[in-house]
Amino acid sequence: MMAEFEDEKEQDVGDYEYEEIPDEEKLEIAKHFLLSSPAGEMNAVLKDVKALCPDSILTDEVLENIFHVYNVKNQQLASAGKDKIILAPQTEIDSTHYIDSKNKKVVAVDHIKGAVIKEETLEPSNEDEEDENKNEEEECTKVEDSSAFFCTEHEKLREACEISLEKYVASQYGSNTATTCVVVKEETIHLLISGEKTKFSNFWSGRWNSCFSYDPSSNEIEGKVDVLIHYFEDGNVQMNTSKKVPCTTVELDNSEDENATSIAIVKEIARLESEIQSSLEKMYLSMGEATFKDMRRILPINRQRMDWSGAQMQIAKGFAKNNK
Repeated sequence: MMAEFEDEKEQDVGDYEYEEIPDEEKLEIAKHFLLSSPAGEMNAVLKDVKALCPDSILTDEVLENIFHVYNVKNQQLASAGKDKIILAPQTEIDSTHYIDSKNKKVVAVDHIKGAVIKEETLEPSNEDEEDENKNEEEECTKVEDSSAFFCTEHEKLREACEISLEKYVASQYGSNTATTCVVVKEETIHLLISGEKTKFSNFWSGRWNSCFSYDPSSNEIEGKVDVLIHYFEDGNVQMNTSKKVPCTTVELDNSEDENATSIAIVKEIARLESEIQSSLEKMYLSMGEATFKDMRRILPINRQRMDWSGAQMQIAKGFAKNNK
């Protein structure tokens, strides 16, 4: 009887044909895994995905686009020597050019390498080919227009906010774990914090991204904080949360004083971030008694604790033998 079952099983496995999915669907699956990569693990995920997908699907152009989406969405950093530039919608001029607010310049970025290629001080080309000249002149125009980000009426306040935000991050975040950026776009001052810390030897990584927008005309500030934590020792657990900060008014003693205004803005950011951190801590404390309790049955249906020693299993086997 058992031999017949094994023969049927082998025959079923041999007769089963796996359905080949189209390349478009394979690419979408690969994108999903890559864009869901936890903090500091994008390249590790890419290595595994490449082992499953042919090179014809994950071309350099496709990867450049995926990394661009991932970097901007997660406020990833591009290295420029000792400096780091935050890649975000607020700092983006186009898909490869970003604002370096601390050094007041625009840089070209390689998204896959996560590094600055060069500082942009482009001049129109002198080449004879008209098409090439036209393309380069269009690119130069984009970059030259970026100087407007550092010449607005809010520039002094932006600079003061940059200093105040750096001091706040240095005092509240771990050493060399977070980077700040302050830019002005459409008469709004955007204050960004990108924090990331990994310790793969202990199987964890984490990311904290803050983005706050301050309107100088109304003294109102609003924003969003994204937190992702990944723990993968003998498992794969992620906490991914996004907290929107409702619009609040910044209390100012003297709106004409840029330094005082910047300190008040960052003080409000500190208060809002502290509230979010406190809410997360309360959630952690209640998870054992609430979340995890709701996820599992305290006792089996018979209302008796499970005997994990195996004694009950041995008794059950004994009854089975005696009944034969």
